[in-house]
Amino acid sequence: MRQLIGIELFKISKRPRTYIGFGTIAFIVLAFEFAAMGNGEALFGLIFKNLQGSFRMEGNIINVNFVTYLLMNTLLFHVPILVVLVTGDMISGEASKGSLRLLLQRPYSRTQIYFAKWIAASIYTILLVVFAGVLMYGLGYLLFGEGDLFVFRQVINIINADDVVWRFGYGLGIGILAMLVVSSLSLMISSFVNNSIGPIVGTIAVIIVLTVLSTLMVNILEPILPYLFTTHFIKWQYFFDPEMDWPTINNAVVVLIAYILVFTGVGWWNFRRKDILT
Repeated sequence: MRQLIGIELFKISKRPRTYIGFGTIAFIVLAFEFAAMGNGEALFGLIFKNLQGSFRMEGNIINVNFVTYLLMNTLLFHVPILVVLVTGDMISGEASKGSLRLLLQRPYSRTQIYFAKWIAASIYTILLVVFAGVLMYGLGYLLFGEGDLFVFRQVINIINADDVVWRFGYGLGIGILAMLVVSSLSLMISSFVNNSIGPIVGTIAVIIVLTVLSTLMVNILEPILPYLFTTHFIKWQYFFDPEMDWPTINNAVVVLIAYILVFTGVGWWNFRRKDILT
């Protein structure tokens, strides 16, 4: 099994598209943070424009915590696409090229092959999210230094600089779970088709449709919103509330893990019975 995982990781490392995700995240983070260096006060004013007449704000407002928080909201819409680019055709791409049949002729069971691919996809996904988190915070710390975090959700929340880092850590954990749902979904779809594009487009389409439906039809879909995995993609923000809603956070973790298990189970079940003819 360890050898299979190593093979899958080697395949991922040799694909040029693997590095598109890291490069895209680096570009977004660098562009955003250097832009904030020169125009940070205007950015803060745009976000809190309705409050500046009521409050006097002093100190290092544009800091690593503020910039990282904004970037986490921005990257939420980009990372799923970057994950799917690599994980979406790990089975279907090899099936279309004929290399999957050769792999099945080796002394490995289909269960071993599927879970080796799943573990490799998960490792890539985790590395991508951790890379984003480290780059956002590390570069932000060098450029802006520390400071209290201003968060405006239902209320204005000012979090002390000493009380922020662990919140980003837990938030990153929710982000990892959310992206593991995406990679598990794409691998599941990949087990059903024999072309490279289908799982990539299909996974992105599912995410977009669920996100749009939950946004535009919130009243109609309210009973099922807690059961949609896209609903919980933003639950990392709950770590930045004055009093954290632990039941909601724990529920999000349970729902995301449940989707990972379901998608992985369905994908594994289908891969075991899949006809590999080419």
